[in-house]
Amino acid sequence: MGIQGCPNDWREDMLKNLIIRTSYSHVTITKVKWLSARDMHVCSLCAARDGRIYTIQQAKKELEGEFCKPGDPDDRCRCTFLPVIDD
Repeated sequence: MGIQGCPNDWREDMLKNLIIRTSYSHVTITKVKWLSARDMHVCSLCAARDGRIYTIQQAKKELEGEFCKPGDPDDRCRCTFLPVIDD
């Protein structure tokens, strides 16, 4: 994969994704689902979050501090958020 930035860059990417996911015009998004790449490169921190649903505030809190710890220095976080639409 190659190093693409650093953990602070990855955190910024995740925060930007979180902001974009809340800006749909026809519905207000208040929750997101954490989705990892689900492969051998996913760190234990991200694997534990995979599939969990968070409020926007909870997701932001998860991004504070150490949110990703890849085992190989050439790997990077490959998680994203999916919007959760309440019925």
